Amino acid sequence: MDPRIQSRRIDVMRAKGRRRLRVLLLGMAITSLGVGGYFISKSSLFDVDEIVVEGVSGELEDAVRTAAGIPKGKPLLEVNASSASENIEKISWVKEARISRSWGGTITIRVSTRDPVAAFESDDGWLVVDIEGRVLQVEDALPYYLLPIEKEVGSLTVGEWAPEQVIPLIQVAGTISSELAGDISSIKGDDQVELLLFSGSKILFGDTTDIESKVLAAATILSQVDQSSVLHIDVRAPLTPVLCRDPSCSYPST
Repeated sequence: MDPRIQSRRIDVMRAKGRRRLRVLLLGMAITSLGVGGYFISKSSLFDVDEIVVEGVSGELEDAVRTAAGIPKGKPLLEVNASSASENIEKISWVKEARISRSWGGTITIRVSTRDPVAAFESDDGWLVVDIEGRVLQVEDALPYYLLPIEKEVGSLTVGEWAPEQVIPLIQVAGTISSELAGDISSIKGDDQVELLLFSGSKILFGDTTDIESKVLAAATILSQVDQSSVLHIDVRAPLTPVLCRDPSCSYPST
């Protein structure tokens, strides 16, 4: 065989051998990194050392920790933040829960809560709801700071949602200012909402469009008039509200 050909074959075989060696070494390195990473993730260096809850305190904080179900000592990589957030948001007072982790071993749970805005009377007591209609708690007596809504919603348990048809009434209740709320005894209606006043008169609110303007018009008039002789205040057209003191301008309640 020509020596040059033989030399060429030897060079080709050596090149193939070097390539196989590089592939083998690369595979071993990747395997070592994977195995090493696995054992490092299981080591105490990457365990949950501390759980910080922000946005709530007291009993609600305890409930959030319990619902999260993240024990100290659990490997950080095994913490299912999505599942824990979903469990926390099952708590009636919790609106949203976000979970983050730091490789220093800290799990931070940031919680935003729901605010009560109204209540419905039921066979079980007063159902306290937030602006979205979620039942936050059930009370034996109407909380003094909440507006009652005269509407049947059935027997609901904590964490359930009020029927869709009463959501507009809840939204009205949630928009009413504290100054105006002091004059209102209850809210009622379907398509046409009425605010009943302690004085015996009422505010004709109409539908649930332009809520803020209607609330402002009603509050402005009530702050300037003697309510004793008022039959109703019509704010269905909030830019041109009407004050009625004579039975001839009034009509039956809804």
